[in-house]
Amino acid sequence: MSFCRNTSQQLNVFDAIYQLTEREQKRLKNSWAEKFGHEVFPLINEERFSVLYSNNPATRPNNPVNVYVGLLMLRELFDQTDEEALDSLMFDVRYQYALHTTSLKEQPVSKNSLTNFRTAVYRYNEENGVDLIQQEVESHAEEFTKLLNIKDRTVRMDSMMISSSCKKLSRLEIIYSCVSRLIVEINKEDASLLSEKFKVYLKEEHRNDTIYRCKDKDLDSKMKLLTADAIELFSLCRGTSLEPSDDYQLLARMLGEQTLISEGICELKPSKEISPESLQNPTDPDATYRRKANKNYIGYTANFAESFDEQHRIITHYDLQPNTYSDQKFSDDYLEKQGKQDEELRVLVDGAYYSEEISKNAEKNNIKMIPTNLVGRNPSSEKTGYEQFDIDESNHIVNACPMHHAPTDSKFKKQVYRAHFSKKLCTNCPHRPHCPVSEQKKQFLFEVSETKLHCSMLRAEMGTAEYKEIASKRAGVEGIPSILRRKHDVDHLPVRGRVRSKVWFGFKIDAINTKRFIKSRIETTKSALASLVNNNLLEVLCFQRTFLLRQAA
Repeated sequence: MSFCRNTSQQLNVFDAIYQLTEREQKRLKNSWAEKFGHEVFPLINEERFSVLYSNNPATRPNNPVNVYVGLLMLRELFDQTDEEALDSLMFDVRYQYALHTTSLKEQPVSKNSLTNFRTAVYRYNEENGVDLIQQEVESHAEEFTKLLNIKDRTVRMDSMMISSSCKKLSRLEIIYSCVSRLIVEINKEDASLLSEKFKVYLKEEHRNDTIYRCKDKDLDSKMKLLTADAIELFSLCRGTSLEPSDDYQLLARMLGEQTLISEGICELKPSKEISPESLQNPTDPDATYRRKANKNYIGYTANFAESFDEQHRIITHYDLQPNTYSDQKFSDDYLEKQGKQDEELRVLVDGAYYSEEISKNAEKNNIKMIPTNLVGRNPSSEKTGYEQFDIDESNHIVNACPMHHAPTDSKFKKQVYRAHFSKKLCTNCPHRPHCPVSEQKKQFLFEVSETKLHCSMLRAEMGTAEYKEIASKRAGVEGIPSILRRKHDVDHLPVRGRVRSKVWFGFKIDAINTKRFIKSRIETTKSALASLVNNNLLEVLCFQRTFLLRQAA
């Protein structure tokens, strides 16, 4: 199938628009379809998706990709299934108007079009490591930001847990599932390879007998028997045509994660030694385990950054990773993606995103990380006040204490400042009860690592009114997880695997941005109309007043 660019459809005498009454046309012009069709739809970059199709001019042209992407955006915007979105396109003139297809005799989307398009996107991502949907969504966000004139150089970040739609399995179920899936695969390829003891796995009641009718006292013995079967199957299929299969690879992964070899004997690992990144369910190999806030999660974690001002807000960046991915890794990824900034960019983050190293890397790119809190020990439980000392960080010298007394010596070694102060001065100093120096035999010692010093300086800055005012703006981004859960049911995605889940998640982010953009545009239009009416009314009143004054004269 070759790629061809779909230009905006030209109106003709058979266009569906002309079948509407004047009143209906007016309603259509004032609906969301007008803003979507004239401001959002043109932003879809079809050329981006040309890599999914053949460039051979002899092949049949593909259907317009911008209609596919636009319909998937509307699907999420109105919380529809593929079938409902397709029906809307066929029978709702607003959809046709928004997607520029009112002049077509038949809509260019069939029953499997959206599924096939998403599958092509998945495959391209898996083969090339490029997420075309993320590129498109973030491109839309960038244009929305420009059109809404969001000039504030401040963004705020947050993350959320997203549950996989796969079933939570016990350790016994994970081992059994990997074994039974490979046996089914072997039975399809060459049933003669299976001995009688493996053929029982093909019976429907075998799973229930092994797992659900298993007593606690028999659990260890059952897992050992299943593991022995898994090892035998692993050896049986090794070097055969079954070795590249997904089911064999999952069995091999499971054995690597659940067992260990000690003195030539393969044994099950203790439960505490199983990694959170281990296989949680063969149906979703990318999902990982994480415990957060006394809750267990199996699935993924999503990160997003939002640009905003007093009136508008747009999600300009997002990512989706296994839920063992830390917030600090998201920070690193974001800084790398943003690169060097011409103007300072301020990033409001939670303390989990922040570290001394991340802050330094950000400064190199003219980005300032502004944490709303800091992780680690409570400052009340340790010495404070290091930031009050006069320290020349460029030359690594302690110049003076808070009372302006110079030290008797100052050294900087292994990223730690050490300075000694006169015992006579420190003993009688009024600041002594609050000073972080420690008493020695002959002198008082000031000692602080570079990291702890910067942390102390940051805590002091966080206590200022100006910092609190800036940091308070981060709270607005914490409403996004609620929207994604309530409006877009993000914890029940109909797909599994990180690549597929991220594509669906991306369209949900695009739906949030599109709704915000259209709402803002409609409100702006209403405001402009109201202003125009008020101005016209004022002119009429002024004219009437002038006329009456002249009449009175």
